[in-house]
Amino acid sequence: MATIVLAGQLQPTTRRRAPRASTSSVKSRREVIHQAARTREIRRVYRRRRTGVIVTMIAIALAAIISVFSLFGSSATAVDSTGRNMTPKYIVAQPGDTLWSIGERIAPNASITEVVDELVRLNGTAISSGQLVRIP
Repeated sequence: MATIVLAGQLQPTTRRRAPRASTSSVKSRREVIHQAARTREIRRVYRRRRTGVIVTMIAIALAAIISVFSLFGSSATAVDSTGRNMTPKYIVAQPGDTLWSIGERIAPNASITEVVDELVRLNGTAISSGQLVRIP
């Protein structure tokens, strides 16, 4: 620090240095490469996180859609004209069973010919033992 005498008083002054050309003000090649690599890494992490968020959102949306359909979706039951549920019912044909004997077993008080006609319509004319026979 230097002092100047002005009007009989001492005044402190700072000396200004002339700017020098130094190599420290210029980034070295190594620093530039390091900064570029760091930028690439930051972008890569950003893309990875963004992809993860998108995949998570899609999974949540699919889970919501599946849960809505499972709660409010239709089942395999049909409704007849009287409003009753008509779920398909089956029996297993035993050795020696015929459509006539099955008809007598499932509807003892109904007209047997109408029951057998319905059984033929649902299952065909021949059955074998162990076959699932759909009943009306």
